[in-house]
Amino acid sequence: MTQTPNRDPLLDQIITALKQRGLNGAALALLEVGQPLAFLGSQLLWLAQPALAVLWPSAQVRQMAQLLEDPAAVRRLMECLAADEAAV
Repeated sequence: MTQTPNRDPLLDQIITALKQRGLNGAALALLEVGQPLAFLGSQLLWLAQPALAVLWPSAQVRQMAQLLEDPAAVRRLMECLAADEAAV
């Protein structure tokens, strides 16, 4: 997937990973249902960051937590997933 000028590279990375696993539709549905809980998810990521550093780079966990903390970023992710889903 090529990065579009108005997209965040992190969003492109997330969308590409979901698409490769065939989970973009499921992720979109989960985000739509759980959008009000995204902030809580970000706080859980911050809390679990030391343990998650064993599995994923700390910078990646931090970026995901920051993305989930920002409601506008979550909406952008949902819009990008919906656009990719509609293009298929």
